[in-house]
Amino acid sequence: MAIDFRDLLNLGEEIGAFDVLLPFLLVFTLAFGVLDKSKILGKMKQLNIVVSLVIALLFIRNQALVGLVNRFLPNVSIFMIIILMFLLLVGIFVGKEHAGWTGNLLGVAFFVSLIFIIWALSSNTIGETLDLPDYLTNLDDQTKGTVIFVGVFVIIIWLVTREEKKQGEEGILEKLATELRGGKN
Repeated sequence: MAIDFRDLLNLGEEIGAFDVLLPFLLVFTLAFGVLDKSKILGKMKQLNIVVSLVIALLFIRNQALVGLVNRFLPNVSIFMIIILMFLLLVGIFVGKEHAGWTGNLLGVAFFVSLIFIIWALSSNTIGETLDLPDYLTNLDDQTKGTVIFVGVFVIIIWLVTREEKKQGEEGILEKLATELRGGKN
């Protein structure tokens, strides 16, 4: 007897796996991870479990939040796949071990990621066409030209007036990345 995975997905949707179980597991896992790592409530694992359980149950009770997560995560996942494919292609051509993203490249990657996240939050679905939000698409030619001119102007001013980093000094984004990793390597 063959198993039809579409039927399994339909069954999961009928019993609430996508509206209850998966959002619950996601929020519980994230809340528990943050509480356990940060030790906000002390080293009592049982207390972290109970608080995470309450947070996750209250979260799935609000279907508007569950709907937001169900719309947001697939949009972000498509960008994660695109970035992974880009990194795989870069890895093919680089051929040597990459030391990591630093300096200006880290800044560009940060802003591109930020734009992707804003776009993923502002769109409901990704259909056959990638629709941008109205405030980005309903611009007249003069406004588009002005935005491009100001953007190029700001970049040129930044490139001309930036100060060179001293040896061993980290930039703002590099300091943020170091802090998120938990300190110096």
